Amino acid sequence: MRPLIAVLLLALAGCGAYPNYSDPRLATKINDRFALRDECLAKNVASHLNSSSSASEIARTISLSCQAETDSLIAVSNPYNDPRISAAIERDTQFRATGYVLRARNLGTPN
Repeated sequence: MRPLIAVLLLALAGCGAYPNYSDPRLATKINDRFALRDECLAKNVASHLNSSSSASEIARTISLSCQAETDSLIAVSNPYNDPRISAAIERDTQFRATGYVLRARNLGTPN
């Protein structure tokens, strides 16, 4: 009976809060696409910092500039075209773009 309990506990331990990718190559592809998208967002921030627009408006513009990278990330991350996953990645792109804008503005502000 004890070995059965131990096996069940080990099986449940695998259901942690953090995702465990069963395909390391796919996980690497997804991480690479995230990095490419984030590089694009960071690169495009500088050209929009002189704008008087709000951070969220600039972030929207930057997100659109990096739509190809975001679409590539969605294609790799969401092979079954689940609209919830696509929407979550789009929201994450907007969120990250806003963060890059706010950080860049704070770095450019004299102390």
